[in-house]
Amino acid sequence: MAREERRLGSGERLGAKPGRVFGVIVGALLIAVLLNAPWLEDGAKKQPFGKERDFWVAVWKPFAAVSRALYLDQPRKWADEALGRESGGDLFELPADADGDATGTPTPGQGGADRTATPRPERTPTPTPTPTPPKQLVRTPDATAPLRVWVGGDSMSKILGEALVRQASETGVMTPAQESQLSSGLTRPDFFDWPGEFNRLVTSDAADVYVVMFGANDSQGIKTPGGDIYQPGDDGWAVEYRRRVAGVMDLLKHEGRMVLWVGQPIMRSEEFSARMSELNVIYQEEAAKRYWVRYVDLWPLFTTASGGYDAYVVDDDGEVKLMRHPDGVHLLREGGEKAARVIIKAIQEEAGLIPKP
Repeated sequence: MAREERRLGSGERLGAKPGRVFGVIVGALLIAVLLNAPWLEDGAKKQPFGKERDFWVAVWKPFAAVSRALYLDQPRKWADEALGRESGGDLFELPADADGDATGTPTPGQGGADRTATPRPERTPTPTPTPTPPKQLVRTPDATAPLRVWVGGDSMSKILGEALVRQASETGVMTPAQESQLSSGLTRPDFFDWPGEFNRLVTSDAADVYVVMFGANDSQGIKTPGGDIYQPGDDGWAVEYRRRVAGVMDLLKHEGRMVLWVGQPIMRSEEFSARMSELNVIYQEEAAKRYWVRYVDLWPLFTTASGGYDAYVVDDDGEVKLMRHPDGVHLLREGGEKAARVIIKAIQEEAGLIPKP
């Protein structure tokens, strides 16, 4: 038989039908969504507390549930575990101290004694003696036994930390280390678990001096251990944030160790400056209650003669230099150097390397 050949008519096209192509694309997108749904849900949960966060959590929650039910989240989870990526919970959980109690002052109405337990006889509490601060918080180092200095916190600690690492190294008697986690803070442990990280550091006795700086990312909704959510300006917000600051300070306490808690500098935005000033009050007040903590006030270092904001500030050598980033928040190199010199001096004074004023 003669071989028959079929020619395409003018109205015919090669390839798949449009409907089939569209179906393949939709299917591929659906599979991609299911593979990543738990992480999309997690990303939504890390957004600032509010209606927009609630909306996206509601969108991704059913997809995440299907993904987990079908074990489609396992490949991504295995990859993250291999790369050492871990996501913390959304509650700020402080490690327990030697007595089994969580460090830091609990928020009123949260936790506390078991109300159903048999009441114990009342007794007069024994007054806790006020500890006598040592004359010198940290030892005097030398080249053979340098002082271990750790500096870290949010993005505000990055440029400052880099300057501090350089200046500390130049002393010849300090061994510095830096850990700045951008976009982190004490408000959202689900983004980065600072309590867990500090517990790891103190458990391994990583440093003699801790230089800590937080606040730039913390003026947002906060969740209490009881599940309540407060926004900046609410009384409950300040109470919970103070608990966290106090808890971190207590966690870092140890004989022969000092904590330098660095306050936020003035900001270009008056509204943002006001919020940072409120946080600085908490830092300063909680530091004053603890002899092992020193509060470092950066505010006067970066204000004009009239007390306002200016990106150009007079440096220690008398020259006017650009010290602030165009965003009106972060420090530039010269600003970091200026702040680091104040911190290095505080360490040297406490270590007996230079006389105290």
